[in-house]
Amino acid sequence: MSYKILILIGVVAALVGLFFMLPSKQPTPLVISSDWAVHATSPEVIGGYGDNLCYDGKGVQTLSGTLNLTISKDGTGSIDASISTRKTAGSLHPASSGELTGTIRIVSRIDPSSEVREDVDINGDITGGDPNLPQTHALLAGKSTFDVYNNGGLVYRNLHGEWSVANAVRQSDGSIRQSGLLYSPLLRDKAGFSDLKRTEFTLLLHSDVPDGSNKPPYSIALHLVFSDVTIEKQPPSVGK
Repeated sequence: MSYKILILIGVVAALVGLFFMLPSKQPTPLVISSDWAVHATSPEVIGGYGDNLCYDGKGVQTLSGTLNLTISKDGTGSIDASISTRKTAGSLHPASSGELTGTIRIVSRIDPSSEVREDVDINGDITGGDPNLPQTHALLAGKSTFDVYNNGGLVYRNLHGEWSVANAVRQSDGSIRQSGLLYSPLLRDKAGFSDLKRTEFTLLLHSDVPDGSNKPPYSIALHLVFSDVTIEKQPPSVGK
């Protein structure tokens, strides 16, 4: 019996040694086939602290503002959004305390380490996607860090940001529904909620501090959707 145990230990040790000899998986480099330029308007904030998803559209608030994205073929670029609550009655509540009112500027620098992809399916049950949102097809999607300014002052630094230029999933009333069925991450089929005829720019920012009282479960979250999107420059092969 002891002899078999020694053999088993030897096999396990050999496998462990082989594992450490194998080359580690390197991050996939950013590959952009051509320059991108996107201009988006008609922003809405999706809820606030407690529920930043609002599948039924309640809590969705119309804002004013613009967003501009540029990415060069070398993988460098930026996202620069400026939104305002001045023409609306409410304010933004990305955390359990405090609020954002007036002019809010959201800025990100994109570099070759950013996770940017072209012409891909995202969210739902897609590997690496966010099940809190339904599956859709993105012409451009990425992840990068953002700084947030309120009336000129820095309020949040290096928030995680997930963004996409994709087939729209929000209805005109702000809801996510299909033939009356509200979206839920518990649905077995998370596809079929997107509109191939409309494009929206979705931006979801969050901290890395967990908070189970918030949806998504982070201490800070800010979810914006720009429903009027103009793609000023894109690779000719994308979306074909």
